[in-house]
Amino acid sequence: MSRSTAEISIGCPGEADVEFWYKHLCDSAASADDGHVIAGTRVVELRRMKEKNTSSEHEYLVAKLSHADGNTRYLRIERFAEGYNPATAGQQFRHHVSPSIDSFKTRPAADMVFTADGWPGRDIVLERVDISKANITILDLGIAALVVRLNNEDYQLLKRQCYWFSDMVLRVLEKAHKFDVNRSSSKAVEEDNAWLSQQFSPGGTWAGFPLHQRRKDHVDALAKKFQEEYERVHHQIREAQERREDERREVREEGREEGREEGREERRQLQAKIEELQRANQMK
Repeated sequence: MSRSTAEISIGCPGEADVEFWYKHLCDSAASADDGHVIAGTRVVELRRMKEKNTSSEHEYLVAKLSHADGNTRYLRIERFAEGYNPATAGQQFRHHVSPSIDSFKTRPAADMVFTADGWPGRDIVLERVDISKANITILDLGIAALVVRLNNEDYQLLKRQCYWFSDMVLRVLEKAHKFDVNRSSSKAVEEDNAWLSQQFSPGGTWAGFPLHQRRKDHVDALAKKFQEEYERVHHQIREAQERREDERREVREEGREEGREEGREERRQLQAKIEELQRANQMK
């Protein structure tokens, strides 16, 4: 049974951790059945969001995807601290409950990807990036999320928290693909940002205290990792495609050889009949 493009995009219904999701994207991109789906799934818009009316002021990234089949999907990418319970992911997603600010202790990070029905309706838009003309695929998004995760897999409240994670994924894509962040957004986004500028702290802060400050050298280093991983995985995809082409070529050659052998056998049989007729004529 064929799977939906939404299942192919995330690898399982509803949610996945970043590393599982990325491995699934790579496997799908290299496969004969799903490779065209991954290649044809474009990221057309990104929004960095901040939760509204929650104590954590949690930040996360939402990607709008355009599939080759004409459908639109949304993915939400974010960092939590260990203790996040995947069994209640649906409830946490719907109600925007985040455990990510609950502890000052360094703990393993839970970097997650969720499917969504659309843009979050009540949270604050920190940045809106229209990249519909940048030709960024879902695999590019996966690479950015992976290299940010692998840079630091621990949740550190004052350094490597949800603010850092969502910002760095966006910054790595921005640096790698050299697109411009569109800050002149739609009317709805402008209204949210107007509310934000009056009543809420800006991105990367909690209760007005800065927990994340972007560093150019850090972004540059992660963008370099992005490029290395991009080249590695696309080399693997090309190798898989070449292996399939070699296999198809061998099948074609075998088919042609079988056809030639059948032709030779037919000629032998025809020659035998001719010789038999000639002998019969000589005996008359």
